[in-house]
Amino acid sequence: SPLHAPFPNNKLTMTIMNAARSNLRRAAVRSVRYQSTAGKGLIPSNVLNTWYNIFGKSNAGYASWIVIGILAGEAFTGGMTNMVWNSVNHGKTYATVDWSKFVVEDDDDDEEDEDEEDDDDDDDE
Repeated sequence: SPLHAPFPNNKLTMTIMNAARSNLRRAAVRSVRYQSTAGKGLIPSNVLNTWYNIFGKSNAGYASWIVIGILAGEAFTGGMTNMVWNSVNHGKTYATVDWSKFVVEDDDDDEEDEDEEDDDDDDDE
């Protein structure tokens, strides 16, 4: 009848179709696994294996990796932030101001103060 499958409904046919589906499924999974592990990634596999042998095998090693990563990241971002801040604010901070522009050349007031001190010393005698 037109509503039935094109193959006769017997055990041999069903077994062959199930085996074909199973083999197709296995081939697809194998292909995906191979592509995800054997493809050329950003990080070479020998580097990843070395990393795993040093840091990934134990909880203490992994925790050390995280702490080292946080400290390195903080040092990098702190240094970059300071560099950007100093370049934007050059000449506006205490360390970068040219203090020679603010030198007062009027020394007459200092000489008058010294003369007054000398006069005060003469009065005491």
